[in-house]
Amino acid sequence: MGISVDPLRPYANLIRWVLIAVLAVLLVVLGYRWGAGHWKGEHAAEVAGRAADNAAHAATLQRLAEATAQAAAKAKAASTALANSRAQTDTRYQEALNDAKRAERDLAAALRRGDMRLQPQWSCPATGAGAGGAAPDAVQASAAGRFNSAARIVGATEADAAVIEWLWSGWLADRQAVIAAGCAVEGK
Repeated sequence: MGISVDPLRPYANLIRWVLIAVLAVLLVVLGYRWGAGHWKGEHAAEVAGRAADNAAHAATLQRLAEATAQAAAKAKAASTALANSRAQTDTRYQEALNDAKRAERDLAAALRRGDMRLQPQWSCPATGAGAGGAAPDAVQASAAGRFNSAARIVGATEADAAVIEWLWSGWLADRQAVIAAGCAVEGK
C-alpha cells in the first residue's frame, strides 16, 4: 500500500542485528582482554612461585650436600682413627703375648735354678723310687714338670690378660669411632 514515510524503518531490523553483533564482538574482545590480563597475572605469580620453590629446593640440596660431605669427612676421620687405634692395640697385644712367653720362660728358668720356689700347695713332691723300680732322678723329673707346669700357668694367665685387654681396647676403639663418626651419641 503506500509508501513509507520513514526512510530508516526498513533498515531498523538490520540496524538492530548489527548493534547486537557489535555488542557481542565488544563483549568477546573485552572478555578476552580481561581474561588475558587476568591469566597473565596468574601466570606471572605462578612463575615467580615456581622460581622461589626452585631456589628453596636448590638451597636445601646444597645444605644436604654440605652435610653429607661433613658426615663423610667425619666418618673417614673416624675410620682412620679406628685403623690407627686397632694397629696400636694389635701391637700392644703382640708385645703382651711376647711378655707372657718371656715371663713363662723366665719363671721356669728361675724355678730350675732355685731362685724362686713354689708355694707348698704347688710343690707336691714325688715319692721316692716306686715299686716298679723307677729311676732315681724321678724326683728331679717331677720337679722339672711342676716347674714347667707352673710356668705354663703363669704364661697362660698373662696371655689371657693380654687377650682381654686386646678385646677391651678394640671395643673401646670401635665405640669411640662410632661416636666420632656421629652415628651414636654418648650418654651422660
